[in-house]
Order: sequence, then C-alpha cells, then structure tokens
Amino acid sequence: MIVPAILLAALWVGHACFWTYWLNNLYGRPLSKRFLKPWRLLTGIVIASAPLLLLSAVRLDFVSEDWQPINGLWGGMVVAYSVAVCAPLGIVVFPAVTLYRLLRPRPRALREVTTRTLDLWPKLGEKLIGDGHWAGLARLPGNDIFRVDFTDLTLTPRELPAAWDGLSILLLSDLHFHGTPSREFFQRVTDEIANQPHADIVALAGDFVDTDWHHEWIGPLLGQLKWREHGLAILGNHDKYHDPDRVREELSKAGYRMLSRQSEVIPIRGLPCRVIGHEGPWFPPPDEPEPKTGDAFYLCLSHSPDNFYWGQERKINLMLCGHVHGGQVRLPVIGSIFVPSVYSRRFDQGVFEQNGTVMVVGRGLSGKEPLRFRCRPQVIRITLKSQPTQET
Repeated sequence: MIVPAILLAALWVGHACFWTYWLNNLYGRPLSKRFLKPWRLLTGIVIASAPLLLLSAVRLDFVSEDWQPINGLWGGMVVAYSVAVCAPLGIVVFPAVTLYRLLRPRPRALREVTTRTLDLWPKLGEKLIGDGHWAGLARLPGNDIFRVDFTDLTLTPRELPAAWDGLSILLLSDLHFHGTPSREFFQRVTDEIANQPHADIVALAGDFVDTDWHHEWIGPLLGQLKWREHGLAILGNHDKYHDPDRVREELSKAGYRMLSRQSEVIPIRGLPCRVIGHEGPWFPPPDEPEPKTGDAFYLCLSHSPDNFYWGQERKINLMLCGHVHGGQVRLPVIGSIFVPSVYSRRFDQGVFEQNGTVMVVGRGLSGKEPLRFRCRPQVIRITLKSQPTQET
C-alpha cells in the first residue's frame, strides 16, 4: 500500500511541475489577460484533478500493489504521459532542482546580507487592510503582507570606480497601489525609509498601480523619498494597463528620471555612469547601449529578471529587478511555486551573478492579490564596495 501511494504522489508532483512550468512561462510573456486568467484557472483544475486523471486510466489494488492499465486510447495516453513526463519530473528532475537550489553557491559579488523585519500589524491593525478588491485575503492566518523585510546587501560588482566605494542604492518595486494594503501601509514604509540616511540612488523598478484611480498615490508617497545623486524609475507590466503615460508623468513630477527605453550617461560622484531602462517584454526594448569601452560602469533597471541574459550580452555590471515577488507563496524546503517568468523559478529572488553581470531581484512591496506566505514584502538597500585587490 505504501509503494503505490508514494508512486502516485511522485507522479502528481511531476504532473504539477509540468503544468506549473508552462503557467510560469506564459505569465512571463506579453500575452493578453483574457488568455492568461482562464489558463491559470485551468492549470489549477488540471493539477488538482491529477489523482482522478491517473486512476481513470489504471486499476490500482492498494493491497496487492498491482497496477493494471485500462485498455483503450485514453488509458494508453494517460499511462504514456505518466511514464514519459510525470515520472521523470517527479522522481528525478524536481528533487534534483530542489537540492541544487538549496546548495547552490553564494554569488561571489555578494559579500554580506542582513535583514530586519518591521511588523506593522500590532500597531496599525485594521488600518492596513484598506478597500482593495481582494481585501478579505489580507485576514488569512499566516499572511505576511504587513511584515516588511528591510534587507541590506553589500555587493562588489566588477569595474566599480574607486570613487563609488560605499555608494548606496535603494531598490523598490511592485507597489501595486490598488487599495489593499492601504495607503497607511505605504506611508508607514515610506516613513521608515525616510528615517534612514538618504541613499545615493533611489531605483524604482515598476508596477506602481493596479487601478485607473490610484495614480494619485504616486506623488505623495514616492515623492517623499530623497536621494543624494539620482532618482531613477521604469514601468512594469501592470502599469501598461492603467494609463502608463499618467504613471510616467506622476513619477516625473515627483522628481524621478524615467529610463523608459533609454540608455544615457549620468554623473555619479562626478564620474559617468551609463544607465539603461528595460521595461520589456511588455513595452518596447531599450535603445541599444553603446559598446563598452575601458572600465565604463553600466547600470540597468529591468522590471523582469528574464532580461538577465540580455544584460550579460551587453556587459551590464549591475541589474536591478522586481516583477516576480519571490513567488509570494514559498513552501518549506521547496521554495517558490508560481513565478511569472519564462525561466520559471530560476530567478525568483535574491542575487545572481554570471559572466560579470550581477542581478538583484527584489520581492517587492505588494501584489494584486494580497497574499504572502513565507515570502515577506521587501525593501532593499544595496551598498557597493570595490573588489579586493587580489580579485581585480
């Protein structure tokens, strides 16, 4: 009885991996919501009904542990799918990927990580919930949407000018203004940031609004943030559906330099830095940056981490991203499940480094659905340090 149950569970896991991968992949593409939403519902139904699907094609005797395929086209198709797809994914691929994710080495450029958590519920309570469409979800037990992680990262990207040693960057993404969390929540987070020393650069990586009437929150909230050098911003996929020109206008009024499709040189501590904004694939890709010469430093704000390989090809030193929210729901050991990326869970959160490009992926502050389990909202402050002499 134990063996059939274990095998059935493994096939179910493989079945879920297969369908979840394609759901993630499709959600990482600029497809219509009219297609994506029904597909997400269908995926949930198909995954949940996996045991019935398998048992409809075989006769299983749990006592004798005997499996007998049901004759016919349907039974043959289900058995073939189980053997060719579900079994390899559930028995080999999924455990191997999980083990790799647990044991993968820390990026060399990541020198230090510290996090403190601000729990807003004890002081503000019901004031935080607001009036969003899914406000009731905020009350679910274990929901972490009002517990914000303030994460400090120390990075040593390549080609960092000596004059920029200690340069600080505040990364915010995915605010998703739509009513829940309430404006009180964002005001409290903004106050917490304002009480800290100003960062040299404030970088906003997209997804500001989820309605056509919350643009009015942008200026009063994000306009309170101060910086020593520059405030930079790009849009995300959700902004595309809610008057993106208005979003750009509100951010510009608040003092931010919009990097939409742009590649330009700006001064940082008196030295040139090429900054690039990438809002693709939902908006047109940015103009191609000039080929790198010498030790020029390239900084890119990309809403989606899917542009990581694009950045490597252009020898970008540091990419700042959001979009995937860390998955919003993370299981013990396994981690994220639903991650809207063509690479599925590969770049769900944290720091990644490859071929000289360092990418930071933040979990964001909110989401259209106010659900976060084992995946708290996040504000990231990055401190850049020169590489030790022996590594340069």
